[in-house]
Amino acid sequence: MPFIRFLFREGSPFVFSVLIVLFSLQNIPFLSLPNNASGMFIATLFSLIYLAMQMGLSAFARVGKDGPLVDLFLSLVPLFTLIIIAVLQIVGKLPLSVFQMLGLGVAAIVVLMDIIFNTLILFKMNRLANDFVPMR
Repeated sequence: MPFIRFLFREGSPFVFSVLIVLFSLQNIPFLSLPNNASGMFIATLFSLIYLAMQMGLSAFARVGKDGPLVDLFLSLVPLFTLIIIAVLQIVGKLPLSVFQMLGLGVAAIVVLMDIIFNTLILFKMNRLANDFVPMR
């Protein structure tokens, strides 16, 4: 049970980063997605599942804890993965097809939405929780 809790809370950015790397390495035959609409649907579905998990975690997060700072740093892991893939593509070490670039673009939008919206919501909730004075 603790492994599943870790997988949904702190592990989801790492799992999404691994999926991004596997998506950018389309040379592996049994892991590659088809270069058509169904492959783009699967790539977008993985990105939206990650976004839904992160939004759900931010909606049910505990306020008044150090969670938002940890969540911010963990949400940066897929962003750094995307930056590394982009640099490798620009240098020429990792040639990407148009399909892969579009899929990684969708993943980049999802990661930026996660970083901006979810962490802002968590920081705002924590600030409001710290400013709250209980009435006695």
